[in-house]
Amino acid sequence: MIEASVVHVFLSRGRFSSNEYLRDYVDERWSENGDAEPSAFMGAAGMAELEPMCIEAIHAHDAGHLAPVVPEVLLRDASYADQWLPHVESTELADAAICVFAPNVVTNPHGTSLHYLGQFTYRA
Repeated sequence: MIEASVVHVFLSRGRFSSNEYLRDYVDERWSENGDAEPSAFMGAAGMAELEPMCIEAIHAHDAGHLAPVVPEVLLRDASYADQWLPHVESTELADAAICVFAPNVVTNPHGTSLHYLGQFTYRA
């Protein structure tokens, strides 16, 4: 039996003018010594068991949208969206989203300045 995994979803509107600015907030950095350092998002969300490749940053402009859209539209191409997106009930307009998938663990989802939409289950 395959166990369900969890995705944490965060939304933003007007904070990131491009995917580059969004990725700068999300992606880990590297010190001069070559050590990985958590990004501002990772620190604020209290991420543990970090796997950066399992964090998706989505910007509406990169998906062809010129204005904020509802989560159903913004997140439709996210990993496993067919499983968890039908459970999203929000109609909040957003132009950026961050999806944090397992094995990442989010210990402080309300610690970020983004709107925490919630956690949803999926089967990998």
